[in-house]
Amino acid sequence: MIPDLFTIGPFTLHSFGLMAALALIIPAWFMGYDLRDRGYDSAFSWEIAVAAGVGGFIGARLDFLAQNDWKGGLISSTGLVWYGGVIGGIVGVVLVSLVRRFPVGVVANVAAPALALGYAIGRIGCQLSGDGDYGTASSLPWAMSYPDGEVPTTQLVHPTPIYETLAMLLVFWILWRSRGRFTRPWSLFGLWCVLGGVERLLVEFIRRNDAQFVGLTTPQLVSVGLIVVGTALLWPRMGGARTAATA
Repeated sequence: MIPDLFTIGPFTLHSFGLMAALALIIPAWFMGYDLRDRGYDSAFSWEIAVAAGVGGFIGARLDFLAQNDWKGGLISSTGLVWYGGVIGGIVGVVLVSLVRRFPVGVVANVAAPALALGYAIGRIGCQLSGDGDYGTASSLPWAMSYPDGEVPTTQLVHPTPIYETLAMLLVFWILWRSRGRFTRPWSLFGLWCVLGGVERLLVEFIRRNDAQFVGLTTPQLVSVGLIVVGTALLWPRMGGARTAATA
């Protein structure tokens, strides 16, 4: 594990912080490319990235504080929850889109592949820092321990950040290749909701979170909600495809 990359005087570059920055910068480039393909100003992608980053940090931190009885301040480099970050990031992007009078449904589609790619890069940061996002005990050949992580363990466990990085890179590839087929506003975002929700729903079965309701963890319950929302957003497209098939 490499929680800290290097230190110069009072400044320490943390691996998680670096990956978090790259999780905004690299997807922003893809969003700019996509916006240009759709006939919009590609520079707007950086405004989307900034809004998503600020809103995502606030949402992730508020979610963590809510789950931990509000222990700790709002500003901290630790204690961030992914789904809170997603919600906060979405709020930030919607607000900047409304202020700039940009079609929110189009922005949602442009952001869908970026969300998957950003998640994949972010999980690399989790793996490098050993921040406790690893899974349950495992005897598989690729199981590993995190003795030098921020949340250390010497037990062999599922390296779930690696699983999620690989899974979300696949989701990113599917979404990126599907841009030309999911052109209805919100439709590609709906596909991200379904694929991202399924990925997190499944990986939670080998993570360390406690079940909260009907045997499911909190992230799994949110994932089910995400899948339902995504299916609702995709429904008009699926209905149109069925109508065309039977015509």
